[in-house]
Amino acid sequence: MAINDITRADVASMIAEEYSADIIKASITGSLALAAFPHTSMGTKTTHMPVVATMPEATWVSESAEDDEGTKPTSKGTWTNAMLVAEEVAVIIPVHENVLEDATADMLTEISAMGGAALGKKLDQAVLFGTNKPASWTSPALLPAAVAAGQTYQPVTGKDDLYGAIIQAARDANGDVYNASVVLASSALRLDLLNLRGSDGHLVLTDDALRGFDATHFSRNGAWDKAQALALICDPNFIRIGIRQDVTVKFLDQATVGGINLAEKDMVALRFKARYAYVLGMPNGTPVGAVVPPVVPPAEEPS
Repeated sequence: MAINDITRADVASMIAEEYSADIIKASITGSLALAAFPHTSMGTKTTHMPVVATMPEATWVSESAEDDEGTKPTSKGTWTNAMLVAEEVAVIIPVHENVLEDATADMLTEISAMGGAALGKKLDQAVLFGTNKPASWTSPALLPAAVAAGQTYQPVTGKDDLYGAIIQAARDANGDVYNASVVLASSALRLDLLNLRGSDGHLVLTDDALRGFDATHFSRNGAWDKAQALALICDPNFIRIGIRQDVTVKFLDQATVGGINLAEKDMVALRFKARYAYVLGMPNGTPVGAVVPPVVPPAEEPS
């Protein structure tokens, strides 16, 4: 069926069915949270997920039949319930009817990508920095968690330059039980890392992968706040993103959106919606570290 033969009432279903892959791809590839962390499918608004609270301890056992050292010890691991609560994130994109009537497949793909990317950006802001984080998400966002744990570093000259600060933050986040193997950063930081070399003379960033880490993700959806952090380093195994509902789209033509009466203005709107949840497990310390901007002293006033 040709694009020009599609009626206005068919637009939403066409985007939902034929362009659903573009919507989901845009939200996932554009979102650090969805790309870097494991997902949990949610059958209800609230899902309880067991998270390790304490680790069992083993003990060396001797061959003595009489000494206490010859008795195999008992220990236990304990779990606590982490609660994932799905909250809705949505965006409405108004479009003039003439635009849709003349739309090509590429135009509809772009609208789909815009809607998915907007949802991913909002999710990242909440998970990474706590910006407008839903109150039901009781886990701290990643940067506030690192700050509260005192696991932040500022890059300076010498061995604690930008790459060194990332290693220092990863060491703190790693502790004895975590694997702080994933780096999250702004796309601008990628350019700062491109010319950095280790003590062996090799580049620290090759093929968008930072040496010493399993994965490096650069933010490209505008969610990153470089005034708050330059990079976050974490163990992704203790972070979960719940998905109650993948991105859906609804066609609107009789509503008033943002003060715009769609019918009066010969406009329609596409509403994109998804429902996500987030939890950070911290059974033994905080599995997140951060590199934060250096503090710039205020300029001295001329005497």
